[in-house]
Amino acid sequence: MAGRLQFVRNWLEEVSSNSGIEVILVHDLTDNQTGEELREMCSSFGNTQLIEGKYGNPGSARNAGLEISLGRWVVFWDSDDEPNVPNFLATLDLMQQSQSDLGIATYAAYDEISNIRAKPNRWSHELEIDFQTLALNPGIWRIVFSREVLEEILFCPLRMAEDQIFICEALVKARNVKFVDNLNYTYFTGSSHHLTRNFDALQDLLPAFKKTIELLHKNDKSNLIQFMSIVAARQLVSGLRYGNRKTRVALLCLMIDTSLIRREFFKGVKIVVQNSLKGAADA
Repeated sequence: MAGRLQFVRNWLEEVSSNSGIEVILVHDLTDNQTGEELREMCSSFGNTQLIEGKYGNPGSARNAGLEISLGRWVVFWDSDDEPNVPNFLATLDLMQQSQSDLGIATYAAYDEISNIRAKPNRWSHELEIDFQTLALNPGIWRIVFSREVLEEILFCPLRMAEDQIFICEALVKARNVKFVDNLNYTYFTGSSHHLTRNFDALQDLLPAFKKTIELLHKNDKSNLIQFMSIVAARQLVSGLRYGNRKTRVALLCLMIDTSLIRREFFKGVKIVVQNSLKGAADA
């Protein structure tokens, strides 16, 4: 990430004057230059601390940050994307007004190759529809979590879909979820350094699918059954598309294991396929 940390510097400048905001930068050690740039940033902003280690995956890196975090509210941002700090704070205000412990805003995707910005979704404020929309686009970066929801939840040590599993577990614990029509985040796609371009990392879709199916099997909340079914279906479809032979065979074996799969899962597969076909037609 050396030389590509301008977004981090930008939002650090925005939050530096707010003593109520705690910033924890987690550097999964890759190169010395990145570490030097991050250390320089931390020396410039008093409410920022840096931890460094060889974590090997986003899940373990985020867990390291969670372990030392003290804040009542927590968000997770990636270094190569652009959060909207005022909109996050506005989202938090709305959550506190409604006594919500988990707030889900919107985000925009920006393709760095085509320079096309996709339109962000708007929530219908009908729970069934909004949970379906979230499951089809489950980005963790636009979500605000309360400390109570995060207790005893950790990210799986995976390079792929670890955030989707985390969201599933947080939704199970949340008492009041608030869908907010704030554009909280811009997610940049198309870059060759993303893990979605890493063939080895994509094989982690297999353990992610297994874990999501296990959560689905245990859950009895109707909205979350639909949500987890679609999330699991996305992992399955992506794994079959990008996985190696071993991953594909294992995914298919899990899919036909009647002790794990609920019938709602196949409705999720249908929704994912229909959404993919719609996206291809709109492109």
